[in-house]
Amino acid sequence: MPYLISNYSINGLSLFLLLSGIAGLMVALFLYRFRGAPGVVFLALLQTSIAIWTICYFFEYSATTANLKLRWSQLSYLGITFIPVWFYLFSINFKSREHKVSVRIKLPLISVALMFIVLVFTNDWHQLHWKSMTINEQHNTSIYQYGPAFWLLYVFIYGFITLGLVNMFHFIRRYSKQINESIWLLVVACLIPILGNLIYVFKLNPIPGFDWTPLFFSTTGAILIYVNIRFGSVDLIPFARTKLIDAMSDGFLLCDRNNRVADINTSMLQLVGRSRKELLGQQLIDLFPQQIELISRLRPDADAVSASFYVPGKTDKCFYSFRSTALFDRNQMLCGQLIIARDITTIKRHEETIMASNAKLLRENQEKEMLIEDLDSFAHTVAHDLKNTIGSIVGLSEMIGAEIEENELTAASQYAGLINNSARKTLYIMDELLTLATVRQQDITKERVDMNLIVDEAKTRLNDLIAGSQASILVDRQLPDIPGISAWLEEVWVNFISNAIKYGGKPPVIRLGAEQLYAEGKIKYWIKDNGSGLSADDQHKLFTKYTRLDANHAVGTGLGLSIVKRIIEKLGGETGVISNAIPGEGCLFYFILPTD
Repeated sequence: MPYLISNYSINGLSLFLLLSGIAGLMVALFLYRFRGAPGVVFLALLQTSIAIWTICYFFEYSATTANLKLRWSQLSYLGITFIPVWFYLFSINFKSREHKVSVRIKLPLISVALMFIVLVFTNDWHQLHWKSMTINEQHNTSIYQYGPAFWLLYVFIYGFITLGLVNMFHFIRRYSKQINESIWLLVVACLIPILGNLIYVFKLNPIPGFDWTPLFFSTTGAILIYVNIRFGSVDLIPFARTKLIDAMSDGFLLCDRNNRVADINTSMLQLVGRSRKELLGQQLIDLFPQQIELISRLRPDADAVSASFYVPGKTDKCFYSFRSTALFDRNQMLCGQLIIARDITTIKRHEETIMASNAKLLRENQEKEMLIEDLDSFAHTVAHDLKNTIGSIVGLSEMIGAEIEENELTAASQYAGLINNSARKTLYIMDELLTLATVRQQDITKERVDMNLIVDEAKTRLNDLIAGSQASILVDRQLPDIPGISAWLEEVWVNFISNAIKYGGKPPVIRLGAEQLYAEGKIKYWIKDNGSGLSADDQHKLFTKYTRLDANHAVGTGLGLSIVKRIIEKLGGETGVISNAIPGEGCLFYFILPTD
C-alpha cells in the first residue's frame, strides 16, 4: 500500500528510485577520488546527472498533483540534458587517453544542453517540449504528449550517446586483447539505460507512463563499481599507468600480435617526434621508417638491439638500446610484445672516450716499442762507428805527439787532417741522432714550403760530395710547393741525394721530379739514380732498420733513411722505393705528402 505524505504517495517502486538516486550520488563522489585519471571527471559528472534525474523522477512519480509532477519533471531535465554531454566527453578522453578536452568541443555541447533546459522551463509559453500532460490514476504516472523540442532533444541525446559508443568501440579495436572484459562491461553499462528509455518512449511499458530509465541507470552504477573492484580502478587503462609508465625515462611501447601500436608513453613519443593520437593503431615499422634493420632484428625475448639516430629537438646523434618481451594471454597464446627503449647515449660516449684513450695508449706503447727497437738496432751500428772514429782520433793524436817529438811536422799535419775528418764524422752522427729525437718528439706547425728552394739548399750542403763524385743532378720541372717544415724537408732531400750519389753509377746521374695526385689531394716527389738497383729483399730492409746494405761501398750510420721515414710520417705522408735490381737503371725513391 502507498504511504501518503502531504501531496506525495510513496510506494516500493518510488523508494527504489530514491535509493538509486542516492546511490548514484555516492558513486559520483567515489569516482571523483580518481579525477586524476583521464575521463574520470566526466564519468563522475555523468553519474551526478543520472542521480539528479533519478531523484527528481522519484518526486515526480510520487507527486499526486499535475502541477507538482510538471515542476519535478522540469527539474529532472537538469540531469537529462547533460547526460549525452558528459558521456560523449568521457568517450573522447577514453579514446585519446588525454586529460583535457578542447574548449571548442565542450562549450558548444554545454550551450546546446542549456538551450534545451531553457525550452523545458519555458514550455508553458510555447509548448514545444510537451503539449499536454495527464495522470494515470491507476499507477499515478505522467502521460505526456510530446512536441518537436522533445524529439530534437531525443536526437541530441541518442546522437551523442551513439558517437560516444563509436569512440569506445574504436578503443576496443586497439586494446581488446589488453582490457577486453572491462571495456565490454562498460559498454553494457551504457546500453542498459538506453533499453529502459526505449521501453518508455515507445510505450512498451508494463506500467503505463513509468520511465524505467533512471532505474536502469542504477544498474549502470553497480557495473561501474564492479569494474573498479574487479580491475583496480575506474580508469580502464589503470591509474598506475598514468603515474608510472608516462613518468618513465625509458621509452615504453606496447604492440598487439599484429605489431600495431596499442600503447606508448611520453618518452617514446619524444623519441619518434610524433603524437600519441597519430601513432595509436599504426604498424610498428611506421614509428621508425628509417630503421627497417632495427625492426627486423627486434625479436621478443632476444638480446637487446642497439641503434643510433637523430632524435627530434637534439643536434647530436643519440644511442638507444631496444629490448622486446613477449606477452601472452590467459591461454598462453602470444598476444603482443612490450618494447623498452633505453637511452644509452651517455654510456656510449663514455665507451668511445675509453676506446679513444685505449687506442691512444696503444699507439704510444707501439711508438715506445718502436723507439726501443730503433735504439737497440742503432746502438750496434753507432757504437761500432763511434768506437772506430774515436779510436782513430786517439791513435792519430798519439802519432802526432810522436812526430812532433821527431820534428816531422808534415806527417803531423796529415794526421791532423785525418783527426778533423774523424771528428766531423762524429759530429755528423750526433746531428743525425738529434734530428731523429726532434722528429719523434716535436709537435709540428706546417707552413707553405718552396720545394725548389729546399732542393737548392740541400745541394749547397752537399757541394763537396757532388763535386768529388762529379755527379749530375737534373730537375725535370719546377717542383710544386707543399705544406711542411723547411728544415725537415731539407734533411729529407739531403739524405736522398747523398744516397743517390753514394750508390749511383760512375759518375752518378740523378733526376728529381714531382707528380700531382689530384684524386688523392697529394703530391709525389721522387729521385732516381743510375746505380745497380736493389733486390726485393734489400728494398724490404730499407726504412726499417739502421742497416747499411753495402758497407764496403759507402760509409755512414744507416740512420738517414730512417730519419726520412720518420719525418714524412710525421708530416702525414709515406715513403717508398721502386727498383728492378737491373744495373744502370738504379732506384727510384719517393715520398708522398698531402696538399692540405
